[in-house]
Amino acid sequence: MLDIQTVASPGRAPASGLESLRIELFPLAEGRVFVSLTATTLDEEGPDLLDQEIACDKVATIDDVLALIRAHVTIAARPN
Repeated sequence: MLDIQTVASPGRAPASGLESLRIELFPLAEGRVFVSLTATTLDEEGPDLLDQEIACDKVATIDDVLALIRAHVTIAARPN
């Protein structure tokens, strides 16, 4: 199970129906990389999938990408 801290509500996870976490990397002209983390959740009120921005930033190294992921995503055991 993934616990996500969002941009809009730090310290709070999105809806419990987390389906996936998408990590997008875009190379920039100056040699840096733009990183975007997006969670896809199941809408509790209807049969829709909702995308929620978790974080985005321009970084210089893969270590910076991993640090951004670590700051916003925790992998925890799925409750029984």
